[in-house]
Amino acid sequence: MASVEFSPWPFEENEDVELIWFGSPYTDYKGDWRVRIAFRRTTGEVKVLSRVWGTIPLLRIGQIYTKGVLNQVRPMSGSSYTFTIPSLGQGKTVNGFQLPKRLIDFGKNPELGTQNIIQYTVGNITVCIPVIELLRAMFINSRLMAYSLMQPHGLEQLIERCEFENNVLHFHLGTRVPNTMANESNARHMSWIYLDPQMNTMWNSVYQRLFSRAVAESPTNPKKVFREGAPLDVELPSTGPIELMVRGDQFINMVLVKEIMGFAGFKHPATEIDFWHHSKKRQESVFGDRRLRIPDQSKNNDVIINDNSEHAKEDTNQDVIEAPPTFMKFINHPIVRTQKKSVKQTHAGDDVVVNTGRGGKSLDQPRQQVSVQDSIVGGDTPPIDFQTLEMVPISEAIGLEDFFKMITLLKEMTSYSIRMSIVRLPPGKRFSICPNGARRTCAIVQVSNSIFTKYIIEVARPDDWSISTLILDPTNLIYLESIERTITQLLDGLVQKSGHWDQYILSQCAGTQIEKLKHYQNDSPRDWAIKLKGKLLN
Repeated sequence: MASVEFSPWPFEENEDVELIWFGSPYTDYKGDWRVRIAFRRTTGEVKVLSRVWGTIPLLRIGQIYTKGVLNQVRPMSGSSYTFTIPSLGQGKTVNGFQLPKRLIDFGKNPELGTQNIIQYTVGNITVCIPVIELLRAMFINSRLMAYSLMQPHGLEQLIERCEFENNVLHFHLGTRVPNTMANESNARHMSWIYLDPQMNTMWNSVYQRLFSRAVAESPTNPKKVFREGAPLDVELPSTGPIELMVRGDQFINMVLVKEIMGFAGFKHPATEIDFWHHSKKRQESVFGDRRLRIPDQSKNNDVIINDNSEHAKEDTNQDVIEAPPTFMKFINHPIVRTQKKSVKQTHAGDDVVVNTGRGGKSLDQPRQQVSVQDSIVGGDTPPIDFQTLEMVPISEAIGLEDFFKMITLLKEMTSYSIRMSIVRLPPGKRFSICPNGARRTCAIVQVSNSIFTKYIIEVARPDDWSISTLILDPTNLIYLESIERTITQLLDGLVQKSGHWDQYILSQCAGTQIEKLKHYQNDSPRDWAIKLKGKLLN
């Protein structure tokens, strides 16, 4: 599981800082988009940093950083909630200063407090979603989409063809889309935004409103306003009921959404998509030896995002890092057929081992320096992109729905402090992929009070796979980094054992007692919460 380090990093060597809020996007002296990000130090001080806009797909409110490193295994602040809103268009836009200080304290910082929040009324609860988080979850599933959103006609520049023939959508992505981003999931996502009139209007409204504000404030030089920055705003479309699965904090009758983990209820305009990209080629066998490269199995995928690079290089085969997933369920899940018009010749002879090509990175090598800036020809740093979106049919579960309901009930039953994160299981085995084609995920929950801090590990089970929930009880002497390493080892072992906890790894977890809690089909989320509460008190 790759970790990401940010450089430069202005905090103390071993200081934990929490990402608590986003400020305004703005352009630097080169005209490149950046975003202000607020971090809270252990002293309570809030410090606002600037990061490249292309980092947005990776960032979540509640993330903890140490020495500039984000470890995705570490649980984030907030518990799980599920809400159904009648329509996206029924939201009311207010600014952050309208929120209670018990939910978020900006310390009278206007840069943070003037950011736009969309409020929805669900029963007696007011759900508060930062505009930038709504846009991230719906639209910004990659660095590529982040920069396209902040450009006039940005989406159109990525699409060569999008039209119906005999009720089949022919969708062609252009050469600006790197090979690694030209996949079926992105074809569904981008064609939805482009074809659905309401989604297309919502997408375009982000830049249009930003530009209109810039012209209104500085008619002769709107770029001046871009350099200063402005809160993002958006036109909310009228939709049917939308279900939101979120991580957030509650105070009285208000819930502040820190992360949207999933949507359900959108409808795609197409039922069948013929998808094409120039990188998609049919393989044709020809006579000749096959050149076989054996990569280093002990590769190190950790990276440093260099904030001081001039620009990212153009790279059609750029690396992709898996960021925390966001699930999107369409009422209709379009079938995607990939068209392969050109031919790639492959040798069908004997295997010949060669050492050339892009091999694995040795663990002894330093982290690779990468950039999340917009790519240009002549850039000085290799690019990196992010994969966040997971699309599944609305009839399919992601496998954590009941677990989230159980955690919500546990929160209501107790005064525990709860932090949680969702990670994808490591790739490499069939178990890593759910029957619906999505990557299998895992919830990591930290439960604490004045007496103990324990960890719950729940593997997604949309297929009702028989695997127990793990409860980790570390001793007071064990460090947080050791717990994170233990969890990573457990998940790696789980995949290698094809969906079963590795008993050897369980027995080697020194300083941590591990207990299993079995799943029973007859247990309701409340039954589950009661059993888990009893286990936590042992």
